Amino acid sequence: MKRVTVGIFAHPDDESFGPSGTLLKMVQDGVDVHLLLITDGEAGTNPSNAPDLGKVRLDEWSRATELIGAKSTAPLHFPDGELSHSMHIAIGAALHAEMHRIIESYSEPIELSVMTFDLLGLTGHLDHIAAAYLATHQFYGLKNDTPPNVTVGELWYYCLSREQAPNTEWTDYYMPIGRDESHINRVVDVSDVLIRKYAVIDAHVSQVHDANAQKQLGDELLSSEHFRVVS
Repeated sequence: MKRVTVGIFAHPDDESFGPSGTLLKMVQDGVDVHLLLITDGEAGTNPSNAPDLGKVRLDEWSRATELIGAKSTAPLHFPDGELSHSMHIAIGAALHAEMHRIIESYSEPIELSVMTFDLLGLTGHLDHIAAAYLATHQFYGLKNDTPPNVTVGELWYYCLSREQAPNTEWTDYYMPIGRDESHINRVVDVSDVLIRKYAVIDAHVSQVHDANAQKQLGDELLSSEHFRVVS
């Protein structure tokens, strides 16, 4: 049975600065990875004062997802920083349509899993939290009404460990500490694809400050990616 993973994320660099090593390994192991992007990231940092940051970031995302080896990608173009409750029906409908586009692209039976950020939004970012809940809704919707030829696999919540995020910090939004060992039930060793992971991170040139912050964690911490996986 063909294994398929659909990643659902809020911003163009979320999968790259997050579980890109695991996605690289999935592709390496023959899993078809499809990536759905809710916003264009136009509200992100803009050190070069690009007049259309959203387009710049979508171009960077295209390069990064090409490096990951994604089979398909789809940006949904909802407003960055504004994923409010009132938008959930519209976003959910768009995600539902893309999920079924992916499913219908296969003639053979597939096992479909979903990947997103932890329900705390990893850093507490409200867009991340919205994306995580929307992805969760899509996953359980498929479990409750499974299309023909589809076996619903697992829901992968990417999170940080206490070693990766040891301290509570207060910034423009709440940033929780990493999850402890009792929460994490899957750790993926990505040391063999770490150089490729760095290339994916570096594809997001406009977000160089966040990219550098990621790399400052060092090879050892970036060589493990942590998840809470449910089925």
